[in-house]
Amino acid sequence: MKKLLFMLIVVAGILFMLPDKNPVTKKAALSIDAGAVILIDAETGKVLYEDNSKEALPIASMSKMMTQYIVLTAIQNNTLDWESPYEPSEKVVQMSKQKGVVGLGMTPGNSYTLKELFSAMTVNSSNDAAVGLAEMVSGTESSFVELMNAQAKTFGLKETTFYNASGLDGDFVGQTKEETNHASARDVAVISQKLLAHFPEVLSFTQLTSFTTTDGKELWNTNQFLPGMPEAFAGIDGLKTGYTTLAGPCFASTGVFDDKRFISVVMNVEKDGEDRIHPKFALTKELFEKYVLE
Repeated sequence: MKKLLFMLIVVAGILFMLPDKNPVTKKAALSIDAGAVILIDAETGKVLYEDNSKEALPIASMSKMMTQYIVLTAIQNNTLDWESPYEPSEKVVQMSKQKGVVGLGMTPGNSYTLKELFSAMTVNSSNDAAVGLAEMVSGTESSFVELMNAQAKTFGLKETTFYNASGLDGDFVGQTKEETNHASARDVAVISQKLLAHFPEVLSFTQLTSFTTTDGKELWNTNQFLPGMPEAFAGIDGLKTGYTTLAGPCFASTGVFDDKRFISVVMNVEKDGEDRIHPKFALTKELFEKYVLE
């Protein structure tokens, strides 16, 4: 009996001394609730903080990072170039008119360059521009979505499925609620990581605080961390915000601190009353301040 008691005490002592495998994954460590959170070293992929990062959730306009990746691949392969022209399809024209859809506002008979569509999609999260780019690459959005899902498999993403190029909720674009783009926070971080590694030129677009269209409209970046913006946070230079009814406030961000690049993803961030904009930036800033800048 004494021998058994001694062994139990030894085992308990060993367990007590073992380090917590995930010492920074407790949600209580952050002051704002979210459906999922992750912060990684962009070069190594090392996780600095995560909470519920493996659950598939709606990702809203963070979907557009995969759209960016495939468009940039087409440019790299010389299938398209920045000056390739696009005349909007009836589908895109109708989307441009749809109430509640952020868009470039394309009209029939006019021609737009790939660069203008890419800029509008990246800076202002224009949904009609995302569909237009999909049509430029694949002819139809549905064919483009097949490329998105194939690329997700190539990246080894197990919790990611795309149904459209923009990230709008399925029931908003004539599909079902279940047909809404979704991914885990870890998967979104991988998409961000691959985009930056393979196409760093995307940062020249994500860093634009505003973009002026050919018809003179000024579109402002949805990333309020950029210089001169309301939430300006030195070091951050991308990537993509998002919001839909199903996804809630989302933000995949990246920045360089002490010569190292980091990527964070926050999903379905709890709103402050009716404020769905500030909390996702406040949570992201807290992540960087606690686990990168300390």
